[in-house]
Amino acid sequence: MTSVEVQGDLPPDISPEQVEQTARIILAAETPGIEYQIGLLCTDGKEIRRINKLYRGVDAVTDVLSFVGESIVFQGLETRICDIIIDTKQVFSQKGKNTYKEEFWQVLIHALLHLAGYDHIRTADKKKMEDAEDNYRKQIPKGQER
Repeated sequence: MTSVEVQGDLPPDISPEQVEQTARIILAAETPGIEYQIGLLCTDGKEIRRINKLYRGVDAVTDVLSFVGESIVFQGLETRICDIIIDTKQVFSQKGKNTYKEEFWQVLIHALLHLAGYDHIRTADKKKMEDAEDNYRKQIPKGQER
């Protein structure tokens, strides 16, 4: 079963269980038959910039990084070991008209779709990813998004 271990502070009124439930919904739909063990780190600009430079060669702050690590197959079941790092200060500062929670969910959904193989480098891929993000944002249980 897909699991998420959260380190750091989630936005107020978002629980680790809600994050895990969202991950299960998205990843089960996008990559059926594959389980995930996800480490989610909520951090600040200094740390995400360090990680971005170390692993991507980009010396800049970003809102989110997603990493797919090892895949383990045991008794026919594939499990992917992954990490998501979210800069909660960046999420807050870029929220625009969204609430902090709405923006956090948007960034988390984006990260989960990266784990499922989505990308947004090419225009056609970007459109597919944006459509999937819109679809999953609508599926966040009422009361969870605001």
